[in-house]
Order: sequence, then C-alpha cells, then structure tokens
Amino acid sequence: MRKIIYTLAGAVSVVAIWWIAAAAYKKEIIFPTPAGALRELGAELRSGLFWRGFFGSLFRSFVGFSFACMAAVVCAYAAKACPPVRYVLSPVVGVLRSVPTMSVILLLVLWASADITPVIVAGLVIFPVLYSGLDAALCAVPAELEETAKLYGGNTAYRFVKVYAPLSAPAFLHVAGGAASLTLKLTVAAEVLAQTRNSLGMLMQQSRIYFQIGRLMALTVAVVAASLAIEFVVYLIRRAVDYNRV
Repeated sequence: MRKIIYTLAGAVSVVAIWWIAAAAYKKEIIFPTPAGALRELGAELRSGLFWRGFFGSLFRSFVGFSFACMAAVVCAYAAKACPPVRYVLSPVVGVLRSVPTMSVILLLVLWASADITPVIVAGLVIFPVLYSGLDAALCAVPAELEETAKLYGGNTAYRFVKVYAPLSAPAFLHVAGGAASLTLKLTVAAEVLAQTRNSLGMLMQQSRIYFQIGRLMALTVAVVAASLAIEFVVYLIRRAVDYNRV
C-alpha cells in the first residue's frame, strides 16, 4: 500500500508540474493543459484512424522486441556454453550500444521500407540491453550449482534447462520490462522519420505539420500509458515466475 501511495504521489506531482507550466505559459494552443490533452485524447479514442495507428505501432514494437529477445537468448547462452563466443560478440554489442539511434534511423530510411525500418531500429537498439542483462545473470550463477549439475551427470542442455534458465529468468525479466517499454518509444520515433503508414509516429508527424499541439500531446499521453501498461504486464510475469520458484 505504501508503494502504491508513493507511486500515485509521483504521478500527481508530474501532472501538477505540467498544469503549473501550462498555466504559466498562458497559451493553451501551444502548451495545452492536462485537461486539454485529455479532451484531445478522448477525441482520438473515438477515431478509427487512431486505433489503426496504435495497433500498428504496437505490432511493430512487439515484432522488434521478440526478435531482439530471441537473438539475446541465443547469443547469451552460446557465450555461456562457449566463452570465445563472448569475446566475438563483445565488439559487436559495443558498436550497437554506441551507434546513435538517429543515425540508424536515417540510414534505414534510405535502405529499407517505411514499414520495416521501425522494427529493425527497435531490435538493434534493444538487443545490447537484453543481451548484456542476460549475460550478466548467467555469469552470476554460482559455480557450486554448475559443479553439482555436472556431478549428477547433467549435460549442457540439462544444465541450461534446470540451472541456468530458472536462475537467470528473474534478472532477464527485470531488464526486459524496461526494454519492452523502450521498444515502443523507439518504434514510434522511427515511424516519425520513416513516415510509416498506420502508425502513431505518422499521426504525430501530421499533428506537428498542422500545428495540432493538443493532439500531439494526446498521442504522447497514449504512448506513455501504453509503455507503462507493458511494463506492468512484464512485472506481473516476473512476480509469477518468482512465486513459482518459491
């Protein structure tokens, strides 16, 4: 209950700061109040165009995140089973982590279609986060458990299923929660520049062109709410995993 109260207090503080800033600016057409943004959001929720864009962005985000997850799991487990693989992957992960996201988006806009660009951008940016988190969790597995598994005749597949996967799952899910919400934000950002059809990014770009600031704020609120919902779902999954372990 205390955590819920603190969370609500933080949310109220954010809305209060937004309200005060909008009131001080005194130009709602440029800086809408929370009430104005909610009115615009209500209008968007009644629009089929919004829902096509929303589910389009959500689908691209899911695809990019899924591919990044699969690649991270395969690479991290391969690095655990064969240490030289970790050294081979190290510069690749370092480059992916260091390359500016905007550069990746601009290059992919030239190389790929507008529909696939957000998926690739999200996957490339999220992969190093997921891989590093899972690799650290696998490296933290106690050596005593590994030796015990070997002592009982467990092969590599047995150790991964019975030892590594259960112990690394909570840490991986903890990283995945933030990465999943970040994937949606990256997807929308790529959609803006790629001008992807049926996407929240395209709706935001149109709002900017036609100077519909209230609508732009409403779309932003929708992305924030969806990101928080995704994090909450991953949190519930992590709690279920922890409960089953107990």
